[in-house]
Amino acid sequence: MRYADGGGLTPAARRRREAVRIQAAELFAQQIKPPEVARQLRVSVKSAYQWQRLWRQGGADALLSRGPSGGRCRLSPRCLEKLAGYLEQGPAAHSWTEDQVWTAARVATLIGRKFHVSYSVSGATRLMRRLGFTPRMPARRVAERDEQAVTGWKEATWGEVKGPGRPGGGYICFEDEAGFTRRPPKGRTWGRRGHTPVVTVSGRRSGRLSVAGLIAWRPGSRTRLCHRLLTHPAGKGTRRSMSERDYIALPDGVHQLVKAPVALVWDRLNTHVSKTMQELVAEREWLTVFLLPAYSPDLNPVEGVWAHVKRSLANLAVVALDRLEKLVRNRLKRLQYRPDTLDGFITGTGLPLNTPTSP
Repeated sequence: MRYADGGGLTPAARRRREAVRIQAAELFAQQIKPPEVARQLRVSVKSAYQWQRLWRQGGADALLSRGPSGGRCRLSPRCLEKLAGYLEQGPAAHSWTEDQVWTAARVATLIGRKFHVSYSVSGATRLMRRLGFTPRMPARRVAERDEQAVTGWKEATWGEVKGPGRPGGGYICFEDEAGFTRRPPKGRTWGRRGHTPVVTVSGRRSGRLSVAGLIAWRPGSRTRLCHRLLTHPAGKGTRRSMSERDYIALPDGVHQLVKAPVALVWDRLNTHVSKTMQELVAEREWLTVFLLPAYSPDLNPVEGVWAHVKRSLANLAVVALDRLEKLVRNRLKRLQYRPDTLDGFITGTGLPLNTPTSP
């Protein structure tokens, strides 16, 4: 089958040819000579000189085909500028919150939403290259938290949290979760100079442990540590995290133990703020929940518990999952008999613990 542009090329071959020409335009922009361009792209020197002449006359657009697959852009320069701005914002700003990956299909969908113009996947790919976008490995950066929001939380919300924590009142509880696998955290160890110590770990997917921990504190009372541990064996179709009822079981146990109101402080995990969890909290009149500000693990003392436990499991040799469960339970059991250590974790958050006197 031959096509109307006279080239006799299939759409796939035409796309490959345009991709090579776009690469040639990028090399010309870097002041690379046609012979070197021909060598890098594995084309003839004659073609490289022809492409350079076209590039000098009309830029990268002059190298694109005008066949049925479309090289001519249907967006105005102003729309192209807006599209580049949308792409710079990232996929999360345009409803793709499950990941942060720009694909040609998503770009085509974005063009349809914003400009009401239909683009194919291949057309969106060429358009992104024309705007200067190429496939890149992203660099990971730690999200910066809003320090003003954290300060406001300490002044307003924490003052409200301390209300139930007055002497003779209820408990202030911090809850957090962590995961453990057969691949242990790395820790420092002695080794012969010039020889890196080697720790043998399991390379197979062999399940994981989910642990939820809770620190209960009240002035004048012994600080308590409660935990709930679940084992998730390897295999498809099995849940690998805790549910809402698993998390709510911890404050339930504390309430039965201390017979007092509970002010629960935890992060904004999706399970913590789900509709099911809101219904479970509403059923418990003795429970008040407060959410930590975003990106503030330093305000949760249970994070210190996980750091303490994982430090004791550093460089762990390969063990079975049930053996790992026993080790984690043993470490947490030790901390339950060390209230001074738990108080240190709370003090490390920097939260003011002095409570107002009763009127």
